[in-house]
Amino acid sequence: MKRIATAWMAAALTLTAGQAQTQTLAQVPARSVDALFSQWTAPGAPGCAVAVTRAGEVAFTGAYGQAVIETGRANTPTTAFHIASVSKQFTAFAIQLLAAEGRLSLDDDVRKYVPELHDFGAPITVSHLLHHTSGLRDQWELLVMRGRRHEDTISQKDVLTALFAQRELNFTPGERFAYSNSNYSLLALVVERVSGQAFADFMAARVFQPLGMTDTWISADHHRIRAGQAGPYAPAREGFERRYLPYSNYGATGVRTSAADMARWMIQMDRGTVGGAAVRAAMAEAGALDDGSPTPYAAGLIPGVYRGMRTLEHAGIDPGYAAHLLTLPDAHLGVAVMCNVETNGLRETARRIADLYLGAASAPGTTRLVGEGLPIAAFAGSYRDPDGLPFAIELRDGKLFLQGQDEMEPLGGGAFRLKGPGMDGSGLEMSVRATTRAGPPDMVLHEPDFDRILTRVPTRSAPTLGGEALAAYRGAYYSPELGVVLRVEMRGEQLWFVSPGLEAPLLQPPELLREADVFFTPSPMGWLRFVRDGAGAITEVSATNGRVVALRFLKIEAPGL
Repeated sequence: MKRIATAWMAAALTLTAGQAQTQTLAQVPARSVDALFSQWTAPGAPGCAVAVTRAGEVAFTGAYGQAVIETGRANTPTTAFHIASVSKQFTAFAIQLLAAEGRLSLDDDVRKYVPELHDFGAPITVSHLLHHTSGLRDQWELLVMRGRRHEDTISQKDVLTALFAQRELNFTPGERFAYSNSNYSLLALVVERVSGQAFADFMAARVFQPLGMTDTWISADHHRIRAGQAGPYAPAREGFERRYLPYSNYGATGVRTSAADMARWMIQMDRGTVGGAAVRAAMAEAGALDDGSPTPYAAGLIPGVYRGMRTLEHAGIDPGYAAHLLTLPDAHLGVAVMCNVETNGLRETARRIADLYLGAASAPGTTRLVGEGLPIAAFAGSYRDPDGLPFAIELRDGKLFLQGQDEMEPLGGGAFRLKGPGMDGSGLEMSVRATTRAGPPDMVLHEPDFDRILTRVPTRSAPTLGGEALAAYRGAYYSPELGVVLRVEMRGEQLWFVSPGLEAPLLQPPELLREADVFFTPSPMGWLRFVRDGAGAITEVSATNGRVVALRFLKIEAPGL
């Protein structure tokens, strides 16, 4: 395994007296950072690259593992990685630049620039898109529900076609927050319409070139050959397997960049070299809902607190790649980690790197959580998220389990770490903790992109169905929004659905999650809720999977079902 670490100081990046750091940070030997990436030292393994900046200067860059396993080419600080949703902050920065120049307003109706978007009866503003309060369904979920797979070729036109076909929203714009990649694909289109340039050209001319980010570009055409890229991989039963990312869409994703260039970007976030102080401040400002409450999302960045200090961060994962950016503005500290392998542990890794530099400069927060001191049984029960998705926490043999499979390891203070299938062996990327209201606690499920609030609800009851009762749900159901027919049929004693590219059984949920006419499918369709008319006849079914809410399929004539 070849490990490369560099640190440099350039005159163009020299910190001025007016930008002096507010606290002393520890001096960190390179080997301390290297030790956090020891798992990528085995021959034939992909790996990661990391950049650390402090006080407006590059403190560390390093690279680990192989960029291309098949040839043995090593990752370096200038190797380009796909950074998935970490791309969103660059799209947001373009919007904020145009707003600062008076070329658009965040309060503009997005249909001013994108009239192809359906008129939903309530305006969706640029700010709604920026802060994920538009109510638009998520593009990836829509594409998969249409029969596409995550490793299929996907163009910007494919994404926009799916967005323009939407006829209903998940919720009224401004009513609440829900992370949706669709918002940032539309923002990229707004940048193109306002600037008159292709998004890739605008970003190169206005952002990447002025900052000297020579390893960075927008991947608007996956056919284009570029040297120095890391190939995509994923853990397999034995070692690793090749993944494919033939994406030519952008805005929500699509940035390729290196550790060296992410160092330049984090210095920009600290200094505001491009766009000035006003744009830098706007990037960190959380949005607001119609009721005035703040959103948990700023401009392509998630505000938070770590060890008593403000943070701005974002995670990203796509087939074969993962990335995480963490900045602590008050400490003038930034950490960027990017990998050419799918992994869920980068949020924790970025914090451990930050800890090395923070040393004893700050103390962990001491906020008392409502769950502190409660018996473990107090957390067991039924929950719903804002989209109506059901969640169950069960107590079995003295342990808590989420959705019947992920063990909730207590960390103290009402916090838990999830351990189970899909948790990447560590569970560090997702945890559950109590919120601050009285009574049986609500919960917060910390996902890579956002925090999902789980509200405690009474447990409902519904009978166990079989045979003739299940057969009543058979039929064909058509979604005008997707242009897809979903067929529900009996296979032996089990109810199944079939649609383009998808099929799965319809399962009655466990008792804690059970409702009449509601089934769970282990598929992207998620939860299916059948709707009856006044006479009790089934007329339609709706699908909800977290980023798509109540997508309607109307029952149609289907001879033989």
